Amino acid sequence: MSDEQVTPPPDTTQEIPAEGPEATTGVTPEVEAAPRTARASAGRGLWAVALLAFAVVVLQVTVLPFLPMADGIPDLVVVMVVAVGLLRGPLVGAVTGFSSGLAVELLAPIDTLGVLALLYLIVGAVAGRYCGRTESRLWESLAMVLAAALFVQLGYGVVQLLLGKSAGSPAGFVGSLLIPTLVLTALLTPPVLLAARKLLGEPRAVEPFALAP
Repeated sequence: MSDEQVTPPPDTTQEIPAEGPEATTGVTPEVEAAPRTARASAGRGLWAVALLAFAVVVLQVTVLPFLPMADGIPDLVVVMVVAVGLLRGPLVGAVTGFSSGLAVELLAPIDTLGVLALLYLIVGAVAGRYCGRTESRLWESLAMVLAAALFVQLGYGVVQLLLGKSAGSPAGFVGSLLIPTLVLTALLTPPVLLAARKLLGEPRAVEPFALAP
């Protein structure tokens, strides 16, 4: 038998150059599409926030005034603003609070234009600071909503006093307005929080330029 080594035939296959976007960028279409998908998801989230705010403001000025307890009515707007802040962060919470408060003042017979808008802006910004943390339990969110409703009612009452408009005795204000408002707001808080969670999805803070390409 011969001791000659058998030389393998040369490899004649040629590497076919890549075609398409990955040929020039080195990034596959799936990877390139990921940021666009995230931006689209964030955009849909903002549309959901606008839809939720619109529905709540309409209910606040058209239906809830006919469901009073003494002189108090449910503050559905404060529940929605807290929910948006918890789910979308301080920026979206503040903008939603300001726009919703201003809409209520324009649609309802309120002669202190801008006060509710400022109060709801503060509520949305503060609630938004807790976005992205461990998701709150229902009772924790309820406590935050009641604290925000108390802040709005007291803040609006102080402005009324500064403008020289009598709100009656402190006992009458607490017994006929403040406590009924807090009780009615607490009763409507769980369904509104659940609806907001279902509509907006997972907590995700939206910051300035987050939607920039």
